Amino acid sequence: MKKKGMNQSSIYDKILGQKDMYYKRGTMPIIGIDIGSNYIKMVKMKRNNKIARFAIEPIPEGVMAQGRIEAQEPLIDLIKNIKSKYKISGDSCAVCISGNEIIVRELTIPEMNEDQIMENIRHEIASFLPFKHEDYTIDYKVIDYQTDGNDGIGKLKVLVAAVPIRQAKAYVDVLKKAKLKVKYIDVGSNVDSKLSRWIIHTIGKNDLKDIAIIDFGAQTTDVTILNKGNYSLHKMISNGGEYLTSIIADKAGMDMQEAEEYKRKINFFEASEDNMIAQHVVNYFDYLILDINRILEFYKNRNNHKGVDQIYIMGGGSFLKGLSSYFEKRLGVKVFPLSEALEMFRGDLNQTEYLPVLFNAIGATMREEW
Repeated sequence: MKKKGMNQSSIYDKILGQKDMYYKRGTMPIIGIDIGSNYIKMVKMKRNNKIARFAIEPIPEGVMAQGRIEAQEPLIDLIKNIKSKYKISGDSCAVCISGNEIIVRELTIPEMNEDQIMENIRHEIASFLPFKHEDYTIDYKVIDYQTDGNDGIGKLKVLVAAVPIRQAKAYVDVLKKAKLKVKYIDVGSNVDSKLSRWIIHTIGKNDLKDIAIIDFGAQTTDVTILNKGNYSLHKMISNGGEYLTSIIADKAGMDMQEAEEYKRKINFFEASEDNMIAQHVVNYFDYLILDINRILEFYKNRNNHKGVDQIYIMGGGSFLKGLSSYFEKRLGVKVFPLSEALEMFRGDLNQTEYLPVLFNAIGATMREEW
């Protein structure tokens, strides 16, 4: 079953876009943008799904808060300067947005026509929304179709995303003023779905069914679990790399910038026992692992006691030396940097180390057919 165009006409209603994940011949790749808490990431892709150009620039303090744009003008100027500085051409873009006000759910509903689907979804999703559903732009995509053997009535499994209209509109307004046209708005969970399908496609393992992607962000740690490349579960943990940096800064008597640079140089997981800073870092991750393990156990119990096959890590926190090995030892599941599995996006660029923080921007440019 294919979903037709959105009933609402405004551009910021196009959250879960369609079209082919692989760029079609004759089409121009668009710019992918990920505006995080501390950094803005921008990529321009080639037709062969390689990075042509990219940029990572810090966002001034006070501009962003939990995915909301608090100050438009500095962000507009920053985007314009990035395009000029890094020679990123083009005016069409796709943006990945995040924040704790965005609601993503997997719902199962009876088979029905498109108008009835959206009406049913609005009814089902209402209980998850803190405000009236009229305050949200809601989109969906069908991720599975099942037929009940007893009565022959089909059931649709749908991925639903609800984004506050004011938040989506703020992104579109900012990018428009920065001379960019927003073609698609995407959300992190849907980006993870597309990335997981790339993993399965790349390594050619159709038996790789359950994948977890952990995104170590500045303010949050996001865990998304995907079954056969489709969204299954997402949990946000309210601790991120910024908090870890503040711990190091406090214990080592450094400023935040020094602590950020220091944590990328040291393998805290192999440090000597008398290294007190390392102990604090390990303790931080041990608490984080407890939360992650609870999420994995919840999924395992919900999934007929079948846990995840592999875990992939991304985001700024995944830069830490020895992190994947430590997580693998503590969680008992194979853990890989996502940049190793999807290195093909890098193309001829030498800066492999930046790839882990570009995946949300890359994933936003992928459109898919379903």
